[in-house]
Amino acid sequence: MSNVTKILVVDDEQAVRLSLAELLSMEGYQVTTASSGEEALQYLEKASFDLILLDLIMPGTGGLQVMEAAR
Repeated sequence: MSNVTKILVVDDEQAVRLSLAELLSMEGYQVTTASSGEEALQYLEKASFDLILLDLIMPGTGGLQVMEAAR
């Protein structure tokens, strides 16, 4: 069993998403990125995450909707 912390980074801004992913990966975390709320929901159906870094204001499915689904 892996002890690596799994983090989902959700942001519609590519620069923010990639910067966070790179920084967290360098610290040893297993990072998955999603560019939309819809994509995040797909990941959440298939896997569990220890932490979700979530942009609250995104086009389409917003961060609050993703947060509610993740509960």
